[in-house]
Formats: sequence, structure tokens, C-alpha cells
Amino acid sequence: MEFDSRQRLLERWISFLYISILISPVLPVAVLIALGVAAPFVIKDKWSIRGWPEGTFFAFVILSAISWAFNPFLVFGWLPAGVIPITLFGLYYLLTIWVKRGLTWSWRQVERLYLLFWLSGLYVAFVTIFQRIDWIPTEKNTLFYLLGFYPMQQAESVRSIGTASNSNLAAAMLICLALISIYASSVLSKRSYKVAAFSTFFLFCAAIWCTGSRGAWVGLILGLLVQVWMTGNRKRTVLLFLGLVAAGLIIYTNKTLIPREETLLATAGIRFFVWQNSYEIFTQNWLFGVLPLHFGHLFEEMTGRYLYHAHNIILGIATEFGVLGLILFGSLTVVTTHRARVWRKAAPSKEEKRLAGMLISVVFALLGHGMYDYPIIAPQIGLIFMLAIIMIHAQYERCCREKSSG
Repeated sequence: MEFDSRQRLLERWISFLYISILISPVLPVAVLIALGVAAPFVIKDKWSIRGWPEGTFFAFVILSAISWAFNPFLVFGWLPAGVIPITLFGLYYLLTIWVKRGLTWSWRQVERLYLLFWLSGLYVAFVTIFQRIDWIPTEKNTLFYLLGFYPMQQAESVRSIGTASNSNLAAAMLICLALISIYASSVLSKRSYKVAAFSTFFLFCAAIWCTGSRGAWVGLILGLLVQVWMTGNRKRTVLLFLGLVAAGLIIYTNKTLIPREETLLATAGIRFFVWQNSYEIFTQNWLFGVLPLHFGHLFEEMTGRYLYHAHNIILGIATEFGVLGLILFGSLTVVTTHRARVWRKAAPSKEEKRLAGMLISVVFALLGHGMYDYPIIAPQIGLIFMLAIIMIHAQYERCCREKSSG
């Protein structure tokens, strides 16, 4: 009885974490911290600092401490910059323990969680669309800040920001929800449910359009390709690739089809300016990096402009955590992809195979979007990304154990 009540507690908290991602950019941070504090008290099993991905998160904790020792910097003049990534990756490690040691979920339970996340994500789509038609105001007040309705860096922009305070982050969230729509349409039982699920894909695409993000379409195309590729149908993957690339080029290059003021060339010019100076920061701190937030300070010293990150996931990790961090992140991506494929092949049912495909498609969609931005550094998108990775490894280990023991 005590075990059952503990399981229910663990399940409710992880479900609440997923829902909090959709509601606010602030709430998931509070929930993640609460999970981290509670983990030692509710998870009594043996913990490990080895394995995937917990070993990677623990390695990033150590790397962050070393990086700060070589490049000490105080954020706001009093907070050591190393505290932030150490805390973040420490919490990701504890989240992995929570999922792998505490929940021990079957794939069906993971499926239910993601379908709940998808249905709840309709709230984000409607908020984003309603912002576009001015049904939801974006005044600067405490409530709108907590709900993510206030555009932190785009106060005069026509682009919707959903519940993320930023249009590109809202777009990243929406492409993940759109990918889950495709998954839902393939696993739901009734025909009417399948049609409704497929229809929500276009609703999420409409919401992505309202954000004015160009990079999101690249991420969505890559995610769709990976999801179809994971079904094993190569012909369908090639045809989808050609169709999506053609549609993507039309959307990406046509200024009138995306609600934003900047032309493609103007945006590209700004990105190249950021990437060039980010690379310069990397070459000066190539081994251990400079850590998040310190990057912005160095970028301002170099250019006179402050930017939070390098607007590219590879350059972002390289500048913040150096070559060692880039190797850790690259290894995590490769191993996660391999394990998702092995899990898909070992899974006995079509639904479980599709779940593996959906989760790895979310990872690659955010990586694709990250070629133009750096979304996984934000709490909401970072949690979606890391949770997909954690779930893949947890289900891979469970599936392989069951197969070997059988």
C-alpha cells in the first residue's frame, strides 16, 4: 500500500511538471526544483552517476564547476555564474533518477502522459492564435509575466509569443505538439479520433505561423522526416522529404507568408554577425567554455550589444561549455538516437514503435530549430528536450531488460 501511494505521488508530480511547461515559463522551474528537493526523500532505490543520460548530466555538473574556476564571473555582481548550470544539470540528473528509479513506467503509461500533454497543448495554440488577433492583451504586469503573455524582448512586434514570453520559444513548443499530433493520429483507435488528431496538426501549424518563426519550419520538417523514417518506410520518407522541402522553401523565403517585419536577408545578416562573434569567443575559451550568462557579458564587451546566447545550438554549447561540453552533448545525441532505434526494433507493437519515433522526432526537431536559435537553454523547451531523452533511455532499458529476461 505504501509503495502504491508513493507511485501515485511520483506519477502526479511528473504529470504536473509536463502540464506546467505549457502554462508558464516560471512554473516548471519551481516544479523541477520541488522534484529535486523531494527526490532523496521519496526515491529509496540505489542511485548511480553512470549510465545514460544521468552520467552525462553529472559530467556537465563537474564541467560547469571546472569552467567557472577557470573563468570566474559574478552575475548581477554577486551570483557565481557556475551556480546556474550546476543547479540546472543537477536537477536534470535528479529528474532522470525520478523517472528511471522512481516511476519504472511501461510504454503505455508514457503514451498516456504524452497524449495528455498534447491535449493540454491546445491551450498554447489558442493563446498564440488569440494573441495574433488581439484577443489576449500583452500588457506588462506580474500576472502576464508569470503566464508568459508578456513579450520580454519583442514588445513592439506583431509576432505572437504564446505562453513562453518569446516567439521563437513558443514556436519550439508548438512544433513538438504538432509532432505529437501526427503520432496521436496513428495510434488512436477510432477513426473520428484519428481525424481530429490529424486536424490538430494544422491548428498547431497555424499557431507556429502566428509566431513568425522561420527556424521552426526547419525543425518541424526535420521532426516529421525523423518520425516517418522511424516507421521503416524509406520510400515514404523520401517523398515526404521532397514535399516538405518544397513547402518549407516557399514559406521560409516568402516574407508575406510569415508575420514579421524583417526580411530573410536582414535576419540572416544579424545571425551571421552573432555567429561570427560567438565563434571568436569560442576560440578564446575553446576547452571549458565561458558558461551561460557570462557569454552575454563577453559578447557585449566585444560588440557593444548584449545577447543571451549564440542563436545556434552547436555554437551555444561550444561557447558555454567548450569542446568537452560539445563532445558530451554530441555523444548524448548519438547514443539517444541509437537507443531509440533499438527500442523501436525490439518493441512488439506498432504503437510502441511509433512512440519511440515520436520521442526522437521531438529531439531532432528541437535540434533542427536550434540551428537558427538555441531553444533548449530555456526552461520550458529545455525540459521538453531533456524529458524526451530521459524517456527514450528509460524505455530502452526496460524493453531490453524484458527481452533479455524473457
